[in-house]
Amino acid sequence: MTFKAENWGRKGRMEQEKFFEQSYLDALRDYVYSCKEGKGEKWDWIILTAASEKQAEIYRLQVKKRKEEKWLPAGTRIAVIADYKNERTGSGGATLNVLRYIGMQDGFDSLLNKKILVIHSGGDSRRIPQYSACGKLFAPVPRILPGGSISSIFDELLILASGIPGRTGQGMMIFPSDTEMLFSTLQLDILTCDAAGLSIKAPVTEGKEHGVFLQGNVESGDGNRYITKFLHKLSEEELRKAGAADDRDQVDIDTGCIWLGRNVLAALISLITVHGKFDRTQFEKYVNPRACLNFYADFVYPLSDCGTLEEFLGQAPENGISQELLSCRRSIWEKLHGFRLSLIKMAPARYIHFGMTHELFDLFVNDIDGYVYLGWEKRIHTNAESGTVLNSCVSAKARLAERVFAEDSFIGNGVTVCDGAVLSNIEAEDCLIPDDTVLSGIRLENGKYVCRIYGREDNPKASGSAPFLGGSIENLAKKAGVLKSEIWRDRPASIWNAMIYPEKNTMKEAVKSALSIHRILHGGAGEDDVADWKASRKHSMESSFLQADSLWLLDWRDKMKHSAKMDVFQNAVAAGFEAGSAAECLCRGSSSQEIEKYAEMILLRAGRENFPDNMRLYLAASDIYKRHVMDSLLKANECENQAYEVIKKCVLEETCKRFRMDWHTVSIKAERVEAELPVRINFCGSPSDAAPYCLEHGGTMLDGALLLEGKRPVRAAAEKIESGIIFRSTDQKECMNITDIRDIQDCGNPMDPFALHKAAVIAAGIVPYCEETSMEEYCQSIGGGIRITTDVDVPKGSGLGTSSILAAAVIKAVLGIFGDNPSDEEIYARVFLAEQLMNTGGGWQDQAGGFTDGMKYITSEPGKYQKIAVEKLDIRKEIMDELNSRFVLVFSGQRRLARNVLREEMNQCIRNDRTALEAIKKIQEYCAVMRHYLLKGEIREFAEYVTRQFELVKLLDKGASNTCIEYIFDVIDDLADGKSVCGAGGGGFLQVILKEGVCVKQLEKRIEEKFAGCGVKVWESRLI
Repeated sequence: MTFKAENWGRKGRMEQEKFFEQSYLDALRDYVYSCKEGKGEKWDWIILTAASEKQAEIYRLQVKKRKEEKWLPAGTRIAVIADYKNERTGSGGATLNVLRYIGMQDGFDSLLNKKILVIHSGGDSRRIPQYSACGKLFAPVPRILPGGSISSIFDELLILASGIPGRTGQGMMIFPSDTEMLFSTLQLDILTCDAAGLSIKAPVTEGKEHGVFLQGNVESGDGNRYITKFLHKLSEEELRKAGAADDRDQVDIDTGCIWLGRNVLAALISLITVHGKFDRTQFEKYVNPRACLNFYADFVYPLSDCGTLEEFLGQAPENGISQELLSCRRSIWEKLHGFRLSLIKMAPARYIHFGMTHELFDLFVNDIDGYVYLGWEKRIHTNAESGTVLNSCVSAKARLAERVFAEDSFIGNGVTVCDGAVLSNIEAEDCLIPDDTVLSGIRLENGKYVCRIYGREDNPKASGSAPFLGGSIENLAKKAGVLKSEIWRDRPASIWNAMIYPEKNTMKEAVKSALSIHRILHGGAGEDDVADWKASRKHSMESSFLQADSLWLLDWRDKMKHSAKMDVFQNAVAAGFEAGSAAECLCRGSSSQEIEKYAEMILLRAGRENFPDNMRLYLAASDIYKRHVMDSLLKANECENQAYEVIKKCVLEETCKRFRMDWHTVSIKAERVEAELPVRINFCGSPSDAAPYCLEHGGTMLDGALLLEGKRPVRAAAEKIESGIIFRSTDQKECMNITDIRDIQDCGNPMDPFALHKAAVIAAGIVPYCEETSMEEYCQSIGGGIRITTDVDVPKGSGLGTSSILAAAVIKAVLGIFGDNPSDEEIYARVFLAEQLMNTGGGWQDQAGGFTDGMKYITSEPGKYQKIAVEKLDIRKEIMDELNSRFVLVFSGQRRLARNVLREEMNQCIRNDRTALEAIKKIQEYCAVMRHYLLKGEIREFAEYVTRQFELVKLLDKGASNTCIEYIFDVIDDLADGKSVCGAGGGGFLQVILKEGVCVKQLEKRIEEKFAGCGVKVWESRLI
């Protein structure tokens, strides 16, 4: 249970919570520092006790994981110690075993100079059996640690304890394993006391359920008072009568946190040593199942002022009164009764008890909003949208009530989880989990699975007639027609020992069998349910715990964490969150091996998804490989290329749906067809036309067709030849005679001088993309061969859309010799495909802007098929004349490949980078504004927006400009109203709109003065 703060009203509660929050943050800061630096006051030893070597091993694995994550104090030795001989020797026996262990390691004299933290965690967790296999100590606390993992009671205890060594002398602090204390260690002063018990205030109504300290009137040397008696689970009346309640009717609750100073430790050591050396006979006198010493009853009680030997001998034993126990108690009394126990009152303080399943449910579900100041969250590492869910995957076809707690579980299709349910380590589908039901899954060492089912309010330590799932186990036996002796098999008739849980081959089967127990109890089971249950080999909570495959449990938790984090990541990306941030969250706190595993999982999921999710997942994997996995650059590039393969596939499929792509159905009709086209100038809009941005958001462009030096500089001719396929590039002085169709199909290398020619004939649908055929068969089918000749009188990398416009010219000419007269829409679509086939990532603006004359406002709607709407602007002649007189094209003397620029810009879009997406959206809005100014003839305002869009382009791509380009613009700044790069930038042509009254000659002169012989010059151009 949790003790509430005093009822100070809203302001008091807020002040107290602020105190707890800051105290926790102080402790966390100290703990993180101790883990990283190992400096300052710290524990010399941290010891966990365990009931058996098997339990100890599972604890060690969980401790080891934290060591690997560097989440344990540097320089502190940490050990897990099983009960002696794997026998239940009680928490007192476990304490002596700790002293034996450290004494044998360091020497008993040295032990007295150590600061030791002991967490007693050797129980079976019978009252909260979902943690029996891994230990209640490692039960979750619903907050994320700085490294990204979900916290546990163990982590919280170490955080709390990090400030204690600086407030103590040498000695040992004992912590229970099922509580979290909230207090400031600044309140502690236990440097000089023999021993101390930490308490908190709680109403007497709550004290009756716990141990209570009764303080005396004598003050200890440290300003505290000594404890005179322990009052254990007395009634309210008895507590008041004993004088435990103060004037506010509150008592001092025993938190279970006990400090033993070095003198007390020396007395305890003397029980197990002779002349300073370990003595096994003495040790085994106190550490055995018959004595079964209890730390609190047998070591702490004798330290109270007013206790008597007779009262001590009558204290409730851990495992029954025996002569061995009484003998031990007499010796312990003699050693310890001379010391005194100080009462340390922690105020304000809170005590969070993780005792039973219903208490855990209250904390994590009903009361979790009361712990937000500690960073508690309802959902961590999960895609769930309701309930308190940790490390779990929930199908979109599953339904969870809001009041549900689930951890480390896969909740599949068709599962309905009703109000009040608790799920732990299960995998389920197509089932209904009733109200207030607990399902706890476990794998056995034989590889089989068991799912334990019980009621949330049930006490597994209770008898067979006690409440169980709204009935009782005795009632279950009666309804199923089996004898009680078959269920308990000579064991004590408790819920813990009842052999009722079927062993199954899979967890899903085990869950369904467990649910059949509920149906049998409540009359909803069919004959098959009963027959299957009776015929199955069955386990109890105890036997399944003892036979649990604890390694599987840790692996399952990791698997669920990874799967759940992957689901969260994938859902975030699909919902439009920034993929880069989501990927960083996915990797935060993970080892390099885990991160590489995440990348592999992302690739597997990408292979199952559709556009655009698969595209984003591939790029996310690429980013993870680049940033987090050593020597994985090649893998990163492969993943990035896969993202663009997705885009290519989409464009190819959509083009094939609308236009003929079957070369078998065509034949050459004309001897020769030529196409001659202008280039284009992009005033605004780029890169909104590029894929995948335009596919998801639509594009907007403001372009104009442009003559260079009075000519249409892009030319292509297709002509019939006898056989084969020949590509010729006049400007590059290159020729390729194709004899193998596969050489054309290999068109994705942008460094290939004929990559464009190859992509264009495939996009035109006159050469197969994937189909195998010989050149001889191909030419026979189409009625001859083809020679394609191109000539481009523009510098390479100009930024004037030359490659796409050349592809348009090739496609128009090629389709022409096959007798086709393609529409503008078909040309735009086929060129768009050719750009994807070349892996240049180009869009549709170049062909739409340069294929026909005129100034054009061009738009497209979102969709995998880009239907281009081209509005030819009806601009008055005098406006066009003024624009032509003020528009100047300046060659920068540099070249840059557009693919490199566009890839990074589009990568930002694939990642849903908010800055990039907002910049492109703003650029699109500028297009409409510029259209307005242009139609009105307001050239200066038009030019101002040319510059504005350039600033946004530089925001998208730091390489869009450079020192040389900026210097050119600085040199001519006083002559220009507007300036920008052409195309993607980084080189090629620059566009300038001169101020009114400035002529081109003035600009030429300025450039000649500053850049003579450097390749920077004005090119004669005219918008048409």
